[in-house]
Amino acid sequence: MNHTISLLTNQIAPDFLTTFERFQETHRIYAVDSNGKLYPKDEHYIDEWDDAKKQQVIDILNYYIDRGGVVVAIQKGETLLGFAGLNGQPLGTEAQYLNLGFIHVSRSNRGQGIGKVLFEQVCQAAVDRGAKKLYIGANPAVDTYHFYEAMGCKVAEEIVPEIYEEEPLDLQLEYVLSSSETAS
Repeated sequence: MNHTISLLTNQIAPDFLTTFERFQETHRIYAVDSNGKLYPKDEHYIDEWDDAKKQQVIDILNYYIDRGGVVVAIQKGETLLGFAGLNGQPLGTEAQYLNLGFIHVSRSNRGQGIGKVLFEQVCQAAVDRGAKKLYIGANPAVDTYHFYEAMGCKVAEEIVPEIYEEEPLDLQLEYVLSSSETAS
């Protein structure tokens, strides 16, 4: 695949998501029981972004950049294949976390390893910013969780209230960063 990876640390343009198709139909999710264990359950919903939602996401990504974060973008020509947003503001009781607020691959480009490349790039950016762990409030869809599980993420040891309260049904996950991580 012939694509470009960009690390964006300046404000991103209002048309950043114009070519991006966010669509996910979910039939099963994971929930967390009172013992902190995951269990699957049936739940159906569709997550699709209109122009207003795309603008809201751009505003959040720019907020992350303003706090020392980064947006990783993978493009083929002018088409955005996938992106990830890392908030540069440390979180957690020991400021051990940086929040991976977004990681999305456009609908027609899934299953090509783009998500893995985005994740690796974000991990390197987090290490460069002194983080010990990524914190992820993940969509509870089974497919989404399986992606994070394959990347090595686990249920978070500590719940970050400001992330949890935004989407209480999201899975609160973490990824322990290695200072020897290198971008591939």
